[in-house]
Parts: sequence; C-alpha cells; structure tokens
Amino acid sequence: MKRIFWATVSTIALASAAQAADLTPAYKAPGYPAGGPPAWAGGYIGIQGGVARQDSKFTLTENAFSETTTLNKTGGTFGGVAGYNWQHGTFVYGVEGDWNWVGAKVTNDVAPDPINFNQGLSSSFDVEWLATVRGRAGLAVDATLLYVTGGLAFGKVNNSFNFLNPDGTPFLAFAQSETKVGWTAGVGVEHMFTPNWTVRAEFRYVDLGSTKVDCSSQVFVCPSSFYRGEFSNTLTMGLVGLNYKF
Repeated sequence: MKRIFWATVSTIALASAAQAADLTPAYKAPGYPAGGPPAWAGGYIGIQGGVARQDSKFTLTENAFSETTTLNKTGGTFGGVAGYNWQHGTFVYGVEGDWNWVGAKVTNDVAPDPINFNQGLSSSFDVEWLATVRGRAGLAVDATLLYVTGGLAFGKVNNSFNFLNPDGTPFLAFAQSETKVGWTAGVGVEHMFTPNWTVRAEFRYVDLGSTKVDCSSQVFVCPSSFYRGEFSNTLTMGLVGLNYKF
C-alpha cells in the first residue's frame, strides 16, 4: 500500500513539474538571438555627418605649355542614408545610397596690379552636394560589423578659373557648372547597440573625374585649340552616423 501511495505522489509531482515547465516562458537574452550572431538583415535609414576635404586641380594648356594649380580645403558635410542588408552567418552584404551637403568650397584670389600692369587671378572650386550608390560587404563580429564599400558617386560642381586684366575684367576665363559622375570607395565599422539602432564610423574617398573646358575672353577671340583648361575634384571624407534598422 505504501508503495502504491509513494508511486502516486511521485507521478503527480512529475506531472506538476512538467506542466510548470510548459507554462514558464523560455529565457531569451535581451537584444540579440541566443546562439547566433546579431541580425543585420533588413532595411535601415539614418543620418550622417563629419569632415570633408576637397582637393581640386586646374590645368591650363597654352599651345605646348602646361601649368597646373592645386588647391584644397577642409570643411563639413551632413546628410541622410538608406540601405538594405542580407546576411549569411557572419557575412553581411547589401546596397546603400546617401545624399550629402558638402561645405568645403575653396577660393584663391590675387588682385591685379594696375600700376605695374600685372594680371590678377580669381579661382573657385566647389562640390555643392554629393550622392552615392554603393555596395557594402563585411564580417559581423558579435555586435560589430567591419565592412568595405564602393560604387558610383554623383556631385554638383561649380568651378571657375579666371585671369584678370589690370582693371579687373576677365582676360581669360574658364568655368564649369554641372553634375559629375565618378566613383567612391571606403571602409567602415558599425556597432549594433540595440536590436534596432546602430552607430558607425566610415572613411571614404571620392573621385569625380576630370573635365576639359573651353575658354572665353572679353578682349579677344579665344581659340580652344590654343587655350585648353581642365578641372578635377576629389573628396576625402570622415563620417559618423546613426541608423535605425527596421
């Protein structure tokens, strides 16, 4: 009889424990899925900003003589970003686009000297805005993503290079105002500090290419076969950003 009693008690206790286990929710570590890397896959939007250094160059070719002027300036940049990631294990890849205002206009003015009949100089190089469409690929190490990026770059440039008469009027002028297409490449690191929020730091180089332009003059006919100008604009950017991942 005692054996039957204790067997019954044991059966009831085991059944109660199993039922309690079924009713108790399984423990889940906050933030990231247990037993695997954080989920980077999905779409995201964000903001970014930082510093941008513009390196600009103008080359004047006069018949067989050529002379190059190089100027640079460091300024700021700010914009928005959107993209989408796919993930296989710790390998993360995706596409990303951004648009940025750039404040790194560089100018160089040398006033003419009418007394000694010396010419003056007025030059300006400006990338007003920059947009890119890039691929991204990297390795997720726990909650941190190390990646490389590269693709197309689009930028609105306004460049001018003018030789001035002693009275200040343009003697020989070159100008460019257009949206240029070039390329960009960079590296970065991104950290997921919650399941939906990430911060990043990125270094990027942008080359908007070179463009040949014709000359103009208010004092004589300016043959492009004799006077030729060429502008080029590049950017070196250091960016930090904050993203929201859907």
